[in-house]
Amino acid sequence: MFLAQTLALIMLLTACGGGANSGLIKYYLERDATATTVNRLKLEVLGDFKPQFSINGTGFTAEVPFDSIIEVRDSTLLTADAFGEVFINITLYQENGKPYLQDRLSWKSSPEVPSTPEPYFSEDASADAWVYLVLPATRGRNVKEVWVEGDLDASVSAGQYYDIPGDDQVLIQLSDGDGTKQLRVKYRNIFGTEGALMTTGIVRKSTPPKGCTATLVSSATATGYVRARIEALNDGPLYFRIDGDVETLKEYRSFTDTTDELIVLSPGEGSKNLKVKIRDAAGNACEDIPLTVIYDRSYVPGSVAFQDQALWTDDPNVVILPQFDYLPGDNVSMYISGNIIPSADTFQWIPYRESVRVTLTPTNGTRHVIVQYRKDETLMAEVTAPIFLQPYVQISGSGAVVSVIPSHIIGAESLTLTGCVETYVQVPYDTSYTCTKAGGTATIRYYLNDGTTVARSAAF
Repeated sequence: MFLAQTLALIMLLTACGGGANSGLIKYYLERDATATTVNRLKLEVLGDFKPQFSINGTGFTAEVPFDSIIEVRDSTLLTADAFGEVFINITLYQENGKPYLQDRLSWKSSPEVPSTPEPYFSEDASADAWVYLVLPATRGRNVKEVWVEGDLDASVSAGQYYDIPGDDQVLIQLSDGDGTKQLRVKYRNIFGTEGALMTTGIVRKSTPPKGCTATLVSSATATGYVRARIEALNDGPLYFRIDGDVETLKEYRSFTDTTDELIVLSPGEGSKNLKVKIRDAAGNACEDIPLTVIYDRSYVPGSVAFQDQALWTDDPNVVILPQFDYLPGDNVSMYISGNIIPSADTFQWIPYRESVRVTLTPTNGTRHVIVQYRKDETLMAEVTAPIFLQPYVQISGSGAVVSVIPSHIIGAESLTLTGCVETYVQVPYDTSYTCTKAGGTATIRYYLNDGTTVARSAAF
């Protein structure tokens, strides 16, 4: 408004003839808004001329009489009758007393005190020095400036007022170095009144998290989903997301130190490639972690085997090796049953162990050990493993021709029978073999699929 008024005056004054002097006059209120009921009308004359002025209006008083034409003065005290808005009418006169301009100025006054700021930052932490301080619109429409001091760039660390733009975000430059930057913030409204200081802070961090890992509970799944444990070390919150062959891509989610995530794979069996991304609040990221999992509906998440992968034993006291897909901390238990003697570790639920000694029932032949696994109270798998106890050779008959009955050892690929006129060399298993006696003993050597052999004999 002042510029427009000044230009108008220049045009009017320089256009005046009759030998009148020309010049420039600026008129304005000392403040458009005040915290008190006092203000000043300011008049500035540039040039060799002596204009005059008069004022009037309602709702205020002045130290000059209303409607009196008086010589221009630098400053005129104005006092409002009450807080609020008043209008001042001003008339400017040429040296000869002829009026040439009339205008109206407005002035607001209020004892209003700004609220205490409730700022936040556009990011949880920053990897560099520049951050946006966000000042909610709830501060009120009369607050146009914010004071910021503290851990700022050295050029402004003592603090300064910033104009608050229309998007409510003020760009500030933090001090050098990583760490928590403490800032003190207060408002100043259009009336010139300052509010209370408050303290806020943001972490400046330029280094990524350390020790970033992602571990699958297993390399295969029959269900189309798989659990993964995600871990990292960081000073402050962590965030992760999983990309790749997943059913739904999700946004970054927060965690602290470690978290377990149930990953739902994309439809269809086969190899699924995943990528785990971990970052901190400042956006510093670890290297992506690739994972591969096989979606196979026939996969079983548990197994059991005998120590040394034994297919047979002469000793009924054996060690079984349970195996179940779990993550450390899971509540896994197991139930061992089958052709075994009851004990403190069998026929009841016990905590999961990777080695358990059991005693087979004392009858030679195939013995089965059954293990059920559950997580918490949910049954997850049931598996079994066979072992042959005390392999044997039996003879049926008493004449010159007898039947030789072999042990049916699971895992035997073939056998060789000697002591007979007939030739049986690495032949497939059969329930019995006709044998014309060629000596006093029948001997069977079993060839097992683990590459070992076992021999047993029986007298005719």
